[in-house]
Amino acid sequence: MGKAQLEHAMRGALGWVLWLIGVSLNVVAICWLGFQTLRWLQTGNWMNQPTLFSWVGEVCPGACTFATNPHSWFGAAKLIRLLQEIPSGLALAIVGFAFAILSVSVTDNRPEPPPVRKPRTLPSF
Repeated sequence: MGKAQLEHAMRGALGWVLWLIGVSLNVVAICWLGFQTLRWLQTGNWMNQPTLFSWVGEVCPGACTFATNPHSWFGAAKLIRLLQEIPSGLALAIVGFAFAILSVSVTDNRPEPPPVRKPRTLPSF
């Protein structure tokens, strides 16, 4: 197997894995929204989704206290504010779409365009 064939096979495998992750995350987000909709139909109350930051805060409390420090990097503070407000179902969908788009860009195997060999000519007016 040549180097080009091995690279093509690896790109295909990586693209397939990224696509599978993206589809799985989107299915989980749809199921989460479906569960909330069914619960809303049953009880009549829309249950607020926990924010993504509540899930991340349980996993890495040390890193989260650093990120919520007001003297930390400004971009991190904006990211944490977004994570505190975004519902986890929407976050799963966004990450799923990002993985799906990444899988398409990884598996793109269009050939490079051939080089242009014509000499440039000056425009005539």
